[in-house]
Amino acid sequence: MSHEIKQYDGLFAVREEPWHKLGVTLKDYPTREEAQKIAHPWEPVAEPVYRKVIRVERRSHEHSFSTCYPTPNDCIKSSEHDEDEVPTESFEVVEDAVLNARSDNGYPLGIVSGTYTPVSNGEMYDIAEVIEGVDKGAVRYETGGSLGNGKKVWLLLRLNEPIHVGGDPNGAVIPYYALQNAHDGSGSFRGQATMTRIVCANTARMADMDAQARGTEFVFSHTKNVGDRIEEAKKALAGWRVSVKAYQDQMAYLMSLGINVKQRELFLEQFIPAPIAKAVSDRVMNNIEDARQSIRDLLAGPTCDGIDTTAYGLVQAGVEYLNHVRKAHSLESRFKRAYLDRSELTTHVVKLAEVASRV
Repeated sequence: MSHEIKQYDGLFAVREEPWHKLGVTLKDYPTREEAQKIAHPWEPVAEPVYRKVIRVERRSHEHSFSTCYPTPNDCIKSSEHDEDEVPTESFEVVEDAVLNARSDNGYPLGIVSGTYTPVSNGEMYDIAEVIEGVDKGAVRYETGGSLGNGKKVWLLLRLNEPIHVGGDPNGAVIPYYALQNAHDGSGSFRGQATMTRIVCANTARMADMDAQARGTEFVFSHTKNVGDRIEEAKKALAGWRVSVKAYQDQMAYLMSLGINVKQRELFLEQFIPAPIAKAVSDRVMNNIEDARQSIRDLLAGPTCDGIDTTAYGLVQAGVEYLNHVRKAHSLESRFKRAYLDRSELTTHVVKLAEVASRV
């Protein structure tokens, strides 16, 4: 299935149940011990890799026979030597490769290079604790789990320093910080500042794209020193907070742009345009008006309370409409729109809101 959560995978999430309804949903943030027991109660261990080698050996053997002529009493014994090619099998260690397997049940995770530097599940939690810079036990583990029976693992933290959009009465936009790793050698150990709540394979990939698009992903170097990894993470997080400031500035700017009814209607006309064709059926026009009314309702609803007369409100209503209101042919297309195409769609909505505010 698309979530890639299999028999041996553990998963926890806090308060909000994942869409696939798998794993354990907790009422409050777990301790490290609780989280690890559910999601990562094992470690990757390296095992030798063997290859089957087939060799052909030449073996000689002797054939004995008798020739009796002209009578049975006149027999002459003789022999001949022949050689045959005989295949043999043996198993030899592959020196430059190891198999990563689970310590609890031996499940094979993947073959990696012999020089591969593993990051254990325990080290992932160690790094999470230090990154947040809070007292031990105060890390807020939002979600955590594994995919493909442990081939990939993640840990999602809810950051203790929320992002506040200036002037938004609805409070803080709180981002996440993700640690992702691949024990099958398919990816690097990486840290990501993201707005995506990881609960499955799709959202894990979305977090990758989200962080890469924002420039908030860093990949840990191949070093065995956990302390070096932690210092890398701290520096990356400090740099990421600079990008957060840019996000705050953009949202605050949109909050400063007032929108009247005329400007709102111009935004709706551009956001949900009517067909250019001369002859448009009443049904099509009714559908267009219904869609525009949906956005008006969102602006008047609780999610836009206090920001409905700003360009920021138009952006929030527009994005909410695209992700949750507009009809989708399937759950997959809705997911693609909400996550994979989100950056492009949001940029388009921001541009239309800014244009409308200047009219």
